[in-house]
Amino acid sequence: MWWHWFVRLKNEIDEIILTMKQMIARPVRMILHCFWLMITLQEKTWIENAKQLAEQDRLNNDDVGPNEMIQGTALAYELTPPTLAVRSALRLQFWKFYWNHLREQIRLSKTLPISLTETGQSVPNTAQLIPVVTESIDLLTNYRDVEPINLHSLMKHGRYLVINFGSFYIREAHASDGWKFDGNEFSFIRNHRNLNERLDAIRVLVEMANITKDSNIHIYSDVMNDITNHLFRAWPERLYVLHDEKILYQGQRGPVGYSIPSLDYFLKKNVILSN
Repeated sequence: MWWHWFVRLKNEIDEIILTMKQMIARPVRMILHCFWLMITLQEKTWIENAKQLAEQDRLNNDDVGPNEMIQGTALAYELTPPTLAVRSALRLQFWKFYWNHLREQIRLSKTLPISLTETGQSVPNTAQLIPVVTESIDLLTNYRDVEPINLHSLMKHGRYLVINFGSFYIREAHASDGWKFDGNEFSFIRNHRNLNERLDAIRVLVEMANITKDSNIHIYSDVMNDITNHLFRAWPERLYVLHDEKILYQGQRGPVGYSIPSLDYFLKKNVILSN
C-alpha cells in the first residue's frame, strides 16, 4: 500500500517540476520579452518589423514556402500587442490558467502521445465531432439533438479535408472567467460548460467572420470532453490537411505558429484538384 502511495507522490512531484520548467520556458519568457519591448518603447517598431519580415518571407520562399513561425508571430503580435499581454499577466487568472494548462498537457502526453497526429500518421479512430453547420444541419438556427460523428466519416476516398481547429469550437483561449484580456473585444465568452454554450460561441464566430451558407464552410464542434482537441493538440488553434485517412499536413500550434500563407502554399504544391 505504501509503495503505491510513494509512486503517486513521486509522479506528482515529477509533474510539478516539469510544469515549473515549462512555465519558465514559455509564459515567463514571453511576458519578459513583451515587458522589455514595452519599457524600451520598441513595441510599435517591433510589430512593424515583424510584419515586414513576414511579407519578405512570403515573397522570397518559393522553394520551401512561408515560414510558419515568422508568419504566425507577425499576426499574433499585431492582434495582441505586447502591452496587452503584459496587462493580462498582471492577473492571477493568467498564471493559474497557464499552470493548469501545462499540467494537463503533461498528463495527456502519457496517454495520448503527440506523435499520434504528426504528419504521415493515420487519423485516430477516437476523434469525434459534432456537426454544427453542414449541407443538411444547422444547429445555430434550428437546434436539435445530434449524435457525435467519427472524424473518419468525413474522409471520403480521394477527398482532401482542410481542418481549422479554433478556440471558439474547442476550448476558449481567453475566456472571461479564465485567461482574460482587457477589452470587450477580446474576452467576452466564458469557458463552455455545456454544448449550448459552445454553440453560442460558434454563433459569435459565424457572425464576426460573416460566414454564410454561400461560404461553403462546414463547421464542427468538439465533443464536451475535448477528445479531438487533445488528440490533435489543437489548442488554441491549428491547421491540418487530411487525405485518405492520413495526416498530410500539420501546421504549427497557434498563435505564433498559425500560418494561412503556409497552408496555402502547401495546398497549391501538393493538392491535385480534379475538374
